[in-house]
Amino acid sequence: MASVKDKDPYTALRRLKDSGNLPVIPQLLVQLLDLCRQPEINLQAVGQLIKKDASMAAKVLQLCNSAFIGARSPFLNVEQAVIYLGADTVKNLAVSVSVQQVFRKIEANGLLNMDRFWYHSYQNAILAGRIADAVSYPNASEAYLAGLLHDLGKLVLWMAFPGKYAPLLLKGIRCHDGRLSFLEQEKLHINHCEAGAWLIEQWGLPVLIADAVRYHHHPVDKVEQALPLTRITYLADLISHSDNPEQECNEVAGKLFRLAPGQTEQLKEGVEEQIQEVARQLGIRIPSQNKSTMEPEETASVTVHQQTTKKLENRIRDITQLTGMLDNLLKSPNRRQTALIVEQSLKILFNQPTCLLLLLEKDSRMLRAVTSGENILQAEADSLCFSIDRHQDSLPVNALELQQMMHSFMPRPEKDITTLDSQLIDLLATEGMVIFPMQLHQQKVGLLIIGVNKNEYLELLTHAGPLQLLAAQAGASLYVQDQQNRKIRRITTERLEGAAMLARKIAHEINNPLAILRNYIKVMKVKLKDRKDLHEDLIIMDQEFEQIGRITDQLRDIAVDEAKTDFENINLNQLIADMVTLYNSGFPADGNISLKFHPDPEISRLLTDKNGLRQVMGNLLNNAVEALDGRRGIISVSTTGNRAENGTEEVIIKVTDNGPGIDPQLKRNLFQAGTTSKAGGHSGLGLAISRRIVQQLGGSIFLDTSTEATTFSVILPLAPL
Repeated sequence: MASVKDKDPYTALRRLKDSGNLPVIPQLLVQLLDLCRQPEINLQAVGQLIKKDASMAAKVLQLCNSAFIGARSPFLNVEQAVIYLGADTVKNLAVSVSVQQVFRKIEANGLLNMDRFWYHSYQNAILAGRIADAVSYPNASEAYLAGLLHDLGKLVLWMAFPGKYAPLLLKGIRCHDGRLSFLEQEKLHINHCEAGAWLIEQWGLPVLIADAVRYHHHPVDKVEQALPLTRITYLADLISHSDNPEQECNEVAGKLFRLAPGQTEQLKEGVEEQIQEVARQLGIRIPSQNKSTMEPEETASVTVHQQTTKKLENRIRDITQLTGMLDNLLKSPNRRQTALIVEQSLKILFNQPTCLLLLLEKDSRMLRAVTSGENILQAEADSLCFSIDRHQDSLPVNALELQQMMHSFMPRPEKDITTLDSQLIDLLATEGMVIFPMQLHQQKVGLLIIGVNKNEYLELLTHAGPLQLLAAQAGASLYVQDQQNRKIRRITTERLEGAAMLARKIAHEINNPLAILRNYIKVMKVKLKDRKDLHEDLIIMDQEFEQIGRITDQLRDIAVDEAKTDFENINLNQLIADMVTLYNSGFPADGNISLKFHPDPEISRLLTDKNGLRQVMGNLLNNAVEALDGRRGIISVSTTGNRAENGTEEVIIKVTDNGPGIDPQLKRNLFQAGTTSKAGGHSGLGLAISRRIVQQLGGSIFLDTSTEATTFSVILPLAPL
């Protein structure tokens, strides 16, 4: 007869696996998680992986083509749908579907109270995540997952030892799970910690998570030597079972993480409310305080159970998607993208298609609307801006100042609804609005405004917690963006000031030889008074020297944005033709560089600043010549008349060269002062000055580059703005 020591404790688990009854996590999910852990996620590889599972592929296409996502045209290709949704949404959908598949069989067993089991699991997950943040563990989501799965072994033992495990659970009801672990080891030769770790290893999840589950009931002096994730999971379970964590857990918390006395009590503050909210969202019936998390559930009809399970599946889906969207908010690069993520979140999770953001401009004390390009309110919202001080009685300003959620259906006996409130509701095209403040570290960022009808707002308010979380995360994203933009503006100002100092020095050095050259031209005119053919050339040269003088004057004030324009009627084509002639005369005789002008004969006169335009054209032509760098090439200048979308007449001046192009790294800041890399093509101080001049002339300048040519386009109105 084999002794207890000789008995393999995993025999029953392997038997369960061989029978096909062991819950198996889809291998596709494991591969998907591996792909999503990569620094650079290959969405095409994700799409190809999803295609291998017909059920998962159908879910992805179903989500992508749903009314919630609101794609403009239906998706039939899984890979395209994955790229459209993004890795985070696909990963969260896969996790949601997999969790439902894995635990469906166990949920069907009415002897186990799965609601209570998952209630305790989510409690541990929340605590583990909080501890991870408190001790600066770099992967809080990993800690959350370990906390969520820490008691998974109980379900495995329930399935592996039918009939034997129930008496152990009944004995362990009023004991700490450490006592239950001892009973399991004594009677079954394996405890739920080992069984849970074994299952996680079978699933191919990270080894550190398996270890955290394996050791979460070990003696504290052993756990003290373990890796951080194991210590986090251990402490989370200890706090979750403690009625008075400040007294019972302080010593352990000090040993494991050197947490100060009182921190364990703080970790548990608000967890009960948070788990109640999660339980409500998931459709879990919250257990009373005197019942075990494993006690058999109350009698309920099959219909009610099925309805609850369905709600649970739906809420798991929603919460996993919300988690991904909150993560996307922190990665959002700009306001429009942040607005888009918020709008998609409201559509997908709360079926609310109408919303906008109001962002606070602190310097001017204004609230300005921001939407994505896909929002139906964009056209009108782009011009929506109002003063806080002027609208003190309005709902948005009250919500901002008090940092409280407000809605237009609130009884306000002392005050009538303001005109601004009415106008906002009219803009939303709903019967009312719900307003959530956005802030970060007590810094007011703005407001999330949701349009809602009277018969819907009570249902929406039941989701106030997640909605406020969404607003807070959006506020954090916008605050970070604002700080980054301020930093960029500060750096740009400092760079401009440095360039201005250098420019003033250069201007001073230029003026003396410039005065000598202009005087010499006057002498040449006198000496060559009989050479009328050379007089025109001397006049052009004198005009160019005069222009250099004006440019040096501008260099003295390069950091000043004041407009210095002198509008007059000019012959645009003649001005450019003269400049082209001058440049062609200065090129080497080898003919390597060809400069051609293609004027629009319909353009006769232009009301603009002649000297400013000459300076802009000079900068663009110089950049084109420098881009060719002595190589054979073609520079083309053209003028074209055009009618803009708003009906105004304008002229487009293009300067094109077939040089090597511009370094992609420079394009983003190409028109900023100090961006320079002559070896890369067009760049430098001249473009910053050119943009400022063009803007003063009421126009715009932009770059269009390809592998074949680089084109700078200047658009000017036929009359000044």
